[in-house]
Parts: sequence; C-alpha cells; structure tokens
Amino acid sequence: MTSEPVPVGGGECPLCASEVAEAADHCPECGWSLAGVDGRPGPYSRSALWWTVAGFVAVYMITLGIVALTH
Repeated sequence: MTSEPVPVGGGECPLCASEVAEAADHCPECGWSLAGVDGRPGPYSRSALWWTVAGFVAVYMITLGIVALTH
C-alpha cells in the first residue's frame, strides 16, 4: 500500500482519495487516521513514548527486586 502525503491545506485521503478538510484528523469517508501525515500532529508525542517505556522498566525492576528478595 503506497500512501501519498495529504497537503496541510486539505487534499485527498491517502487510502480512499476522498476530499479531506485542512483541520480533519480522520478521513470523513473511510475513517483513516491522518495523524502524522504532512504537517499534522502525530498520534503520540515522543516524550509520552519515553515515559511509557521508563514506567515499564521501573515496574520490571521493582518486580525483579521483590523476586530477588523473596528467594
């Protein structure tokens, strides 16, 4: 599947080629998410992803510590 970038001033959906408004987050016809497409904000911020990874690592390390102390 190839996707053409949707211009910031509107344009076409990369999936179904329907007209898309400039401020649209999703295609009105097929519902395709336009997040991260040509100037639109992405679905996740980079800092949110890093904090999520850091949280999982912290929970993992705490779990390892508890297991090490109980055995």
